[in-house]
Amino acid sequence: ALEGVLRRAVVALSGEAFLDALVAPLLERVGAGWRDGTLRPVHGHLASAVLRRVLDRVAEAASSPLAAPHLVVATPAEEAHEFGALLAAAAAAAEGWRVTYLGPGLPAEDIAEAAAATRARAVALSVVYPAGDAAVAHELRRLGRLLPAGVALLVGGAAAPAYRPVLA
Repeated sequence: ALEGVLRRAVVALSGEAFLDALVAPLLERVGAGWRDGTLRPVHGHLASAVLRRVLDRVAEAASSPLAAPHLVVATPAEEAHEFGALLAAAAAAAEGWRVTYLGPGLPAEDIAEAAAATRARAVALSVVYPAGDAAVAHELRRLGRLLPAGVALLVGGAAAPAYRPVLA
């Protein structure tokens, strides 16, 4: 039923409204329900599987010309929560970016290599948990040093503000 509702919403809403007004709040509610015990892990896993399929379709449907700017999207090593990254990938694809989605938990070297190989204009990372973790901070510093010149590093997610000093 959830997948049916989401598929209809993709058709009925603009890409921005679908992602910002439906998917992002849904992810927040599922996370909150899991944390406060009103949802069991099975509910979170089911919602995640359905959202992954729908977001993958959204990103695939928004194919961009080869001349479009390229964006690499991932989460850094030590960060397993990937839905912020999936959301960013789908939003960027809907806005005309060519997106290479790498998934969660990648070391800085691999992300930088993908950025160089795709001639990316930017790398987008999602960091949700933990906030202020020394290992994540280390990965962000390494990635900043390893990225090719001129490649922007965009970091978002619930834990992103905790890494502001590292990113500065």
